Amino acid sequence: MTYKDYETLVIDFTGYVATVRMNRPEKLNAFDQIMGKELIKVTDDLKNNDDVRCIILTGTGRGFCSGVDLGQDRTPAKENIFSRGMLDEHGFSGRVALAWNEIDKPTIAAINGVAAGGGLGLAMLQDIRIAAESARLIPIFSRRGIAPELGMSWTTPNVIGYSKALEWFYTGDELSGQQAFDLGVANHVVEDARLQEYALELATKISEWSSPIATRLTKRTVYASLNSDSLRQHLIYEAMNVGLGSSTEDTVEGRASIIEKRKPEFKGK
Repeated sequence: MTYKDYETLVIDFTGYVATVRMNRPEKLNAFDQIMGKELIKVTDDLKNNDDVRCIILTGTGRGFCSGVDLGQDRTPAKENIFSRGMLDEHGFSGRVALAWNEIDKPTIAAINGVAAGGGLGLAMLQDIRIAAESARLIPIFSRRGIAPELGMSWTTPNVIGYSKALEWFYTGDELSGQQAFDLGVANHVVEDARLQEYALELATKISEWSSPIATRLTKRTVYASLNSDSLRQHLIYEAMNVGLGSSTEDTVEGRASIIEKRKPEFKGK
């Protein structure tokens, strides 16, 4: 099964895993207005597809995503659409960030080659990041005279801490896949030839061995903790989600599979 109505994305399915591949290799997958809009649209399509339990975001060719396409047509009409986006305070890049942040299914970034500026921001929005050894992660914002975008000023400090995030933003230093792993930006670093296979193996493990209801509730609960004022407050939300999950058929199946020492067959019910 594939989605055919995208100009700049290729979406493929393997089991319960959807792979979204940014597909402008001649531009190192830099995103223009069309890709930006499609990156928003695809999140709705995949959120509403019950056959999708885990999502991989990656790039075609030599790069993951080199950020905003600086060479795109910048006529006044198009400039307004792109830079001011939905005509609200979030702006266009903010809408892209919110769309990916609000997917309540597990997401994985398979970072091949360069991930710079907004492209790096896209990678940081995913739950898990796997970097190829040749990956190049570059927060180039300060060197272009702008502040971080696509939510990087929120995601990155939450991943590696404020001090490390600020140093990385201030310097704009390029990190290799191994350096990204050492800093804590990437969960895993693998050989280039193994990147896509490794990402699919991890996504398949998540989608086949874990209840899709449980993973969605887990994601909601963990991300909610970032805005909780105290453990006491957060435990109320956590208990609510535990209760929701405990009342499902998947919970019964999960317990049975452990007792019977077999692979679970979750139905997402």
